[in-house]
Amino acid sequence: MKANIIVMMLGSTIAMSGMANAAENVGTINFVGSITSQTCDFTGEDENGVKGSAIDLGTYTAAVVNAGTARKVPFNLVGTDGSGNICEVVASKSVDISWVPANGAWHATGLLNSTGSGKAQNAAVKLMNKDDVAINSVSDTVNYADTDVADGKLPFKAQIVKTGADATAGTVVTAAKFSVSYK
Repeated sequence: MKANIIVMMLGSTIAMSGMANAAENVGTINFVGSITSQTCDFTGEDENGVKGSAIDLGTYTAAVVNAGTARKVPFNLVGTDGSGNICEVVASKSVDISWVPANGAWHATGLLNSTGSGKAQNAAVKLMNKDDVAINSVSDTVNYADTDVADGKLPFKAQIVKTGADATAGTVVTAAKFSVSYK
């Protein structure tokens, strides 16, 4: 009988220690997805109609950037379906475009410039909707009605800005990820 009690106590102790270790190794995974009325592949398009994944924001002096007068450069996201047809927003419907910085975190002024040799310091790219409203951590999703979109082009703007302290000369390179959901 004593042997059975010792074995039961030992088994309980092992089980409890396993539960304690399991409790220390927990976390949360968020699964995100969407159901949409159509699927499209998107690419960027600059103001000259050139498609690609890079938008040229231009070259400015530090004084222009620090004064906040660098040009707001228009660009579009253009979607095509599997057959190469332009993805349109259906009449009386809308589309949501959500943005996140590729580096994972928004700065108060926008998408932080990458760091390293030759890069501009204290610089960011301010991402905006067609009406110049900033896209940021508080408002990272833009909704366009069918009347806001011409020829399937989802319009945006981007501008080189300073992050607080004056920007210094150098290259500006940053990236953002986006998702599009037709409603």
